Amino acid sequence: MRGFSFLTGTSLKKLCQHAVFDSRLLAAAFVILPIMCCLPGSVAGAEPLRSAPSETSPASEHSSGQQLPPTPSASRPPVRWLREAEEMAAPLRIICYHPDGVVADRAMARAIARIHQLNAIFSDYDPTSEVRRLCETAGTGKKVQVSDDLWQLLTFSLKISEQTAGAFDVTIGPIVRLWRRARMSREMPPAYRFDEARQAVGYQFVRLYPEDQAVELLRPGMRLDFGAVAKGYAIDAALQVMQQEGVPSALIDLGGDLGLGDPPPDRGHWSVAVAAMKPGEPPSYFVRRARCGIATSGDRYRFVVIGGKRYSHIVDPRTGVGLTDQSEVTVIAPNATLADALATAVSVLGPEKGLAWVDTFPDTAALYLRLVGDHTEVHMSKQWKELSGETPDAQP
Repeated sequence: MRGFSFLTGTSLKKLCQHAVFDSRLLAAAFVILPIMCCLPGSVAGAEPLRSAPSETSPASEHSSGQQLPPTPSASRPPVRWLREAEEMAAPLRIICYHPDGVVADRAMARAIARIHQLNAIFSDYDPTSEVRRLCETAGTGKKVQVSDDLWQLLTFSLKISEQTAGAFDVTIGPIVRLWRRARMSREMPPAYRFDEARQAVGYQFVRLYPEDQAVELLRPGMRLDFGAVAKGYAIDAALQVMQQEGVPSALIDLGGDLGLGDPPPDRGHWSVAVAAMKPGEPPSYFVRRARCGIATSGDRYRFVVIGGKRYSHIVDPRTGVGLTDQSEVTVIAPNATLADALATAVSVLGPEKGLAWVDTFPDTAALYLRLVGDHTEVHMSKQWKELSGETPDAQP
């Protein structure tokens, strides 16, 4: 099977022990989560990165930084290369180090192409995507053979859904659609609409046929939504492409979710700063890691105020209601797929249950920040200080 074999055929805990990269730690560019990147010694802005959308092929993306050398040179020292694009409706930035600009540019172009390919599978907005076509069969009694990528990410998502008893639920699509309309109209949907939507939500209503790599959605109106995990999966896939192309020293930032490969030359890690809850405040928490995934979930940019009440874009599948506390969860995990899923799940579970659950995963940690009035509550999982490689107020 193509892609990440560790996403299927194992228990969830065994899956989480299986990082995309090996376990060595190496060296440092400076990044601020969520959504912002900057270089050593520079200051990140307060808004997400913006760049021209990629509607055609990866060749339409623009490269910046160093000019491409005319010929490769084995003796040339590694050079920093940058490529920016927009994929999965999010800003994408790839930073890598390699002596040959031609090799680096080709690797980044192919990584972007891989993300573009995955978007065509997982997009809930594209009516021709594989996920949308599968959802059209919901409640018809048909089982549908699916691609390797869809099978792997769906089986992984169902395991997380089961582990959280539905606090994370990949079938949340009908409820997400209601909240999309609510954000546009700034009006709360009537209660009966939520009742109808909840009838079509439930990970237990997805039937898998492993022998055929096929899926059946048992209830009419079911909609799969991979918004809480697809970016992480795409980052892992793109980093795998970078490795295959001979450019392992790379960082991929897709909408604030990060995949860290080998670090920059002559450094021991990448340095990542977690943005403070209050706008304008400097970060107080840093992560110094390599070969791992880091994801942040929160309502810093995506929320709606209805009737004077603030609702996050993160929805509790069990109630159908958007979260109302202002919080931000950052997760470090062996790969970006797991980090992405856990960040959303912990946001819904809350600090006590969520962080206790994170502690059951090896090489995984979470930081939970919650804004209460003018005060920021700080909650850490047991492994946060060890795995982050940093302490509060430390400088990168």
